Amino acid sequence: MRAYPAGPCTAHRAHHAEGPVWDHIRSELIWVDIYRGLIHRARWDPSARELHLERTYHAGQAVGAVVPCTDAGQGWIAATEFGFSRLRSDGTFQALAEPERGRQPATRMNDGKCDPRGRFWAGSMAHDLTRGGGALHCLAGDVSTTVLEQVTISNGMAWTGPDEFLYINTPTQRVDRLRVAADGRIAARETAFAIAPGAGAPDGMTIDQEGCVWIAMWGAGAVLRFTQSGEAVARIDLPAQQVSSCCFGGPDLRTLFITTSQEDYSPRRIAEEPDAGRLFAADVDVPGRPADFYVPGVST
Repeated sequence: MRAYPAGPCTAHRAHHAEGPVWDHIRSELIWVDIYRGLIHRARWDPSARELHLERTYHAGQAVGAVVPCTDAGQGWIAATEFGFSRLRSDGTFQALAEPERGRQPATRMNDGKCDPRGRFWAGSMAHDLTRGGGALHCLAGDVSTTVLEQVTISNGMAWTGPDEFLYINTPTQRVDRLRVAADGRIAARETAFAIAPGAGAPDGMTIDQEGCVWIAMWGAGAVLRFTQSGEAVARIDLPAQQVSSCCFGGPDLRTLFITTSQEDYSPRRIAEEPDAGRLFAADVDVPGRPADFYVPGVST
């Protein structure tokens, strides 16, 4: 198995960093610190191997993911605690849809990504991790539609085509392949491949130009590269066990940015893993695919 080294690229440590997205229009990385309700924007310095923080937005609530709009003047769309919100460059938030408000047991939005058509897909999870307590939603034209129920921890999406994506419901230890109908509903779902429990819990995911997926393995301190048949062919080891997500970035999309977490860490464990919560960068051989952005006004 091919091994790639990685090094820390941020000075500060997040509580629970997640959802990195490379904005190839602004040439910057954007990511969230979920429970602190923070959205960070940073410039990448490849010579120094550092991310230089440029702006931090305070959502005032949990935020699981964020995606840029194709029209930079429209800002970004965030998966905030109960649903979807627009973030403008002045730091103000506008709620668009709140499909999770009032759900019992109480939930929050988690991971999410845009599809090639410009729709934003994001899922939820129960705060107490109740099995089947979450759902998967799709935002199109600023209108939210619930497309999957009975989700426990909605995670990692990687689009393999305009109407097909790979999806992770973490506790199942599977990567599923979902096909989307013309009306935006899920038309078919099948298991793409299973992941052995000893490999860690699959979390965030991204895809490269060869169609292989890179999956953050929560609890295992690693990112693994899998073929779509499920063969692990590359590995990145990290000095932090709770690896949450990853994305390709940099001018040539050959840098893998990796988020980590110190959620639920005791002071002793923080001392044992001083880099937990930092972002890491690894140079890889196969470039990734550019991230898809939200298209305001697009319909299902």
